[in-house]
Amino acid sequence: MVHWKTGLILDVQTCQGSVHDFKLYKETCPDWLPDSTKVLADSGYQGIAKLHDQTFTPFKKPRGGQLLELCRQSNQYLAKFRITVEHKIGLIKIFKIVAHRYRNRRQRYDLRMKLFAGLVNFEIGL
Repeated sequence: MVHWKTGLILDVQTCQGSVHDFKLYKETCPDWLPDSTKVLADSGYQGIAKLHDQTFTPFKKPRGGQLLELCRQSNQYLAKFRITVEHKIGLIKIFKIVAHRYRNRRQRYDLRMKLFAGLVNFEIGL
C-alpha cells in the first residue's frame, strides 16, 4: 500500500507460498483503513468494490466491442497514479532477496520485507 501524494510505502503484506494479491487482501484486509479512503487498484482486484466502497479499478473492454473514450481516459488517469506503486515494487525488488526464492527462516520474511520498505521510504525522504 502506497500513499499517492508522498509515494511512501504504508504497508506490506506477505504470506507463505504463491497467493494472488486480491486473495491476500481479502485475508488480511486492513482494519485500520477508513471507509472514506480511496483505493486505486489494478485489474487484478476486480470485485474489491464489494469490500471497500471508495475503490477505483480500470474498465475492461467488452467482448467483441470497444471501450468508450471516457473509459479509456479514465484508465489512463488511473494508470498515472498506479505507476508510482509499480515503481515502489521495483525499488523493493532491487533487494534480490525479494526477487528470488527466499531460503531463510520463514518467520523473518515479513520483518525483512518491512525493513526493505522502510529503506525505500528512507531513500525517498532524502
